[in-house]
Amino acid sequence: MKRMPHLTAAIISLVVLTMALIGFNSYAQSLEQQYVNALAPLDLPQALNGSALQRAALSKPDLLPVYGSSEMLVNGGPYETEKFFATYPTGFTIINISSEGASSLTVAQNLAALGPDLKGKKVVISFTPMLFTSIVLSRYYYAGNYLSLHAYGLIFSPYLSMQLKSAAAQRMLDYPNTLQGDPILRFALKHLADSSIHSRFLYVIIWPLGELQTEVMRLQDHAEVVLYILGHRINPNVQRVPQRIDWANDLLSARAEQKLQTLSNPYGIEDTVWNHAQIRSMVLPLDPGSGDAGFLQFLKNSKEWPDFKILLGVLRELGAEPLILSRPINVHIWQAQGVSEQAQNIYYIKLNDIVNQYHMPLVDYQQYGTDIYFSIDPGSHSSPEGWVYVDQTLDDFFHGRIEP
Repeated sequence: MKRMPHLTAAIISLVVLTMALIGFNSYAQSLEQQYVNALAPLDLPQALNGSALQRAALSKPDLLPVYGSSEMLVNGGPYETEKFFATYPTGFTIINISSEGASSLTVAQNLAALGPDLKGKKVVISFTPMLFTSIVLSRYYYAGNYLSLHAYGLIFSPYLSMQLKSAAAQRMLDYPNTLQGDPILRFALKHLADSSIHSRFLYVIIWPLGELQTEVMRLQDHAEVVLYILGHRINPNVQRVPQRIDWANDLLSARAEQKLQTLSNPYGIEDTVWNHAQIRSMVLPLDPGSGDAGFLQFLKNSKEWPDFKILLGVLRELGAEPLILSRPINVHIWQAQGVSEQAQNIYYIKLNDIVNQYHMPLVDYQQYGTDIYFSIDPGSHSSPEGWVYVDQTLDDFFHGRIEP
């Protein structure tokens, strides 16, 4: 050792650095768990962009993570889920992990990055039927929601099957713009998508480098959260006000409120939305059934279905206990666009068939499709009344009253 002082110093430095990183990781996790309840209602970008706060939320028995898209972001007044459960009236609140345009593939990446922390944990997967009625997912939305940490968390996960990761890799390669400047991930995707022995061997060779890069990004994630906590005066003690919820009364109040906001049209579309000429043009009455063929073609060819199976596969292989939550198709609006209720029902049939294969609970609200006050627009975004139904569903799910 006396002949190799530089090697000795390097080894000592590496050991010290490793211990420091382990210590920081433990400190960060402790701090995140201490503050996550207070941070949950703030909708911090890092809650979406990272995994640290999501992992901390999973460790809390009174936080319910909800993964969704714009339907979880529409203002529903006091009935909006985040506001409705803000004071833990029945013993829990939600942490809203939702972003506009989020798709099954991006949510699958997000959840995969949580790994074994998902095992035995309740999570909610929320979406609208509009997600499945487009042939090609908007590249703009996918790119806008793409995060390297989550992508690496899926592709280099040691907890997911090669078959599932291969299916995800094939779809991720359809968005090459998100892979620019990332040769490690691009190389891994290319060889995962190919089932040959040679390609799988090359993936195994690159895997340690991918896992190392993942750990670096996780440390960066922890650093962002820690810096936010230390840089703001946050009281970790949140207000909890237990109370009994009168669901019937809340529903009546929300419905009355929604009626006053939809006086300009017979479809239950909010007046502020109806005033846009583009929306009015979407519901110009067309001949009944004239839009069925186009609707069914879009539904059949949507790439969201295989992505949805990838998402369900991630949930199953990681041992999560999810609730699959779809908003209802607004029957009358789609009928005005020439799509019959019979054609609309194909969406529910296909959705139920797929979810049933994974033995997961599904709530699709199909019975409320003809209720013009459930949604505020053609995209099935919830009205105050719709939010009350959603709130009651989440309450039932959290308290074990919804089974597969």
